[in-house]
Amino acid sequence: MKRAANNFGQSCAIGFILCFYSERLFWSVWRDGDSVGEQVITWLAYSAAAYWFLAVVCYFRVRDLWSACLAGAIYGWSIEGTLAPTLYGTETTAPFPLSLCVTGLSWHMLLSVVVGWFGVGRALQAKSWQPIVFLSGGVGVFWGLWATFQWHETPPVITPANEFFAHAVAQVLLLILAWWVALRLASFRPGSVGLVLSAVVLGAFYVQHVVRLGVLPLVVLPSVLALALVPLWRHRIGQAQGVMGASPVVSRLALLLVIPVVSTTVYQLAKVLALDQVPISTILFYWTTAPLGAALFLVAVGKCARRGSLEPEHNDRAGG
Repeated sequence: MKRAANNFGQSCAIGFILCFYSERLFWSVWRDGDSVGEQVITWLAYSAAAYWFLAVVCYFRVRDLWSACLAGAIYGWSIEGTLAPTLYGTETTAPFPLSLCVTGLSWHMLLSVVVGWFGVGRALQAKSWQPIVFLSGGVGVFWGLWATFQWHETPPVITPANEFFAHAVAQVLLLILAWWVALRLASFRPGSVGLVLSAVVLGAFYVQHVVRLGVLPLVVLPSVLALALVPLWRHRIGQAQGVMGASPVVSRLALLLVIPVVSTTVYQLAKVLALDQVPISTILFYWTTAPLGAALFLVAVGKCARRGSLEPEHNDRAGG
């Protein structure tokens, strides 16, 4: 029971961290029609996905950037292929096969996992506080620029600076709490009951997509997951068990509050400079994160697949 409670707490905490970047950062502002109840349900659904994500991290010994990319790809494709059907090209903005990259790799893998989970985790372990400030500032700049896509919605959503700031602060405070909980709990060790329960939650959504779209989800999701799982398995072969990094400095979590300060400043500055005519969201979404996410994934496949061909002792000497 103690391990089950610990795993539940970890999956809920990491679930919120992933949900913050995958949902709240994506939608950027509190819109008319949003409700706390819907946000809680979304968080719990992401927590089910987080259980499997953490299981992948644990079993495949994910400890560096390249293995984190592959774990992030599994997470991203699982989100877009179970909780949502967009992996299968159901959105006009990302038809198949572009949907394989957008948004599974370009957002969930790159921003939620590589930046939001792996990057922040490493910054908390760094020797100084500068990395977490730099990372938080970068997230803030991206958030403030990306949020301008709401200006082009129908009807336009143009949020006053004080409301934008209040929403950002509230979400980041919850993000800090989630990180604090995750760091206070013991290491995650998946159990069969938790895996089954989370699989039932994700499977319920997946079945609906199969009923609606036919054989496509049955072919696409297992295929893309295999693209990441095979090199991740090779990576695991070359990894020693039980290697731990430096202890995180929990007090640095307060520096994540740089995010709302910077994001609000950038958002308001974009208003002042009348950047509504600049296709900022297109530049960020299709010209920046999409090619970067795809490139990182391909490099990660090569790096992790190669590691499996090396002896574990050689990998340890080479830094993993």
